[in-house]
Formats: sequence, C-alpha cells, structure tokens
Amino acid sequence: MLLEIDNLHAAYQEDIFILQGVAITVPEARTVVVIGANGTGKSTLLKAVFGFLKPQRGTVRFRKEDITALSPAETMLKGIGFIPQGRSVFPHMTVMENLEMGCWAFRRDKKRIRRRIGWSLERFPALAEHIRKQAGTLSGGQQRLLEFAKALLPDPSLLLVDEPSVGLSPLVAKEIYAELLAFRQEGRSILLIDQDIRAAMDIAEDVCIMELGKIKTKGQRDDFVNDLDGLVRSWLI
Repeated sequence: MLLEIDNLHAAYQEDIFILQGVAITVPEARTVVVIGANGTGKSTLLKAVFGFLKPQRGTVRFRKEDITALSPAETMLKGIGFIPQGRSVFPHMTVMENLEMGCWAFRRDKKRIRRRIGWSLERFPALAEHIRKQAGTLSGGQQRLLEFAKALLPDPSLLLVDEPSVGLSPLVAKEIYAELLAFRQEGRSILLIDQDIRAAMDIAEDVCIMELGKIKTKGQRDDFVNDLDGLVRSWLI
C-alpha cells in the first residue's frame, strides 16, 4: 500500500477536531477521490497528510514509513506532491523563478534542478512560451499548469490535489483533468479532493464519502457513479 491514513484526528484549535478518526488507503498507481459537502474536513485532510497541520492522533504512513510528524519539505522529498486549492504561484516572480522555487527541497543538487526544469518545460510547452513573464500575468489556467509543474518537479509518486478546477472555465478545467489523467497513466497515484463530482468520477477508481470529519462510506467508482444526484441531494438536506 502506498499511503495509509489511520485514525487521523486533526484540529486548528485544541480538542476541536476537524478530522475525527479518518482512515483511507491509497494503493500504488490508483486514483482515490474524496467527496463530500463543504466544511466536512476534506482540505484539512490533505494538509494533515502533507505536514502543514500536525495531527493530534493517528498515523500517516507512506510506503510503510511513518511520516506523521514530517514537515512539508520532508514529505515532499519522500515522494509526495501537493497542489492546494488557492493559487500558490509567486505572482511577481517569472515562470522560471517559480520553477526554481519548486526545486527548493533539493536546491543543492544543481544537475537535478536543470534536469527536472528541462523535463517540466517539455511536459508543459505552454509554460516554456512564457518562461520570462511574471507568473501573475498568466491566465488562471496557465497559473494552474504552473502549479502542476512545480508540484511535479520533485518527481512524486503520489499527488495530493485540492479542488483542481476551482475558478476555471469548463474548457480549461478539462485540460487540468487531462493532466491528472496523464499523471495517473504514468503509474503514479492521486488523492483528489473535488466539488466537481462528475469530473472527479471520470478519473476516479476508488471513492470515499466524507461527512463531518469522518469517512462515512467508501468503495470503488462503480458503487457510486450511478447515483451522483442522490449523493448531492443528501448533502443539501
């Protein structure tokens, strides 16, 4: 098993738990989608896995190693990438400078930096066209691609993705999901949080339904795909 989350409790204020015993597994080369109503703790889950929020209880294991107490930089070096919901580019830096910042965790390895940035510009030719432009002048879709490029620079085997298409047009969102599918087809794994349930289901293999900081139910995609409208109605009632 690539990622194992067991009995995870996390809070922003002491003893006011947002996550209440969450348990999820992500197999090798698999896409796991976590869906649920707003405010159920989905984004908090990714922050706790990556190290931005320290869990009060429970464990996070990656390739059977306990990474619960690691910092985000240490987690990244283990092989986990993170794309947050909000924009995470440095708007006043150029595209190249943003990519260089994405190599911060291995900043002393100059050969690796050159190799990974070269790979990134081949993978995302739209960024290569704007390499000297300030990131803040790019379109929303181009900035999202830059975030993907930065997250992939350390060559992760697992990508944590929070609301990848938020604020994007349907056409650009389709491109973003195509990038996620390509990442998965390379043999990597994804733990995806998304409000766009139908788009998420198109690339999902396993699904977890989250409710009030807990996993209410889980299963394979086919267990849920025929009643997506019913799922949404249950969150609104």
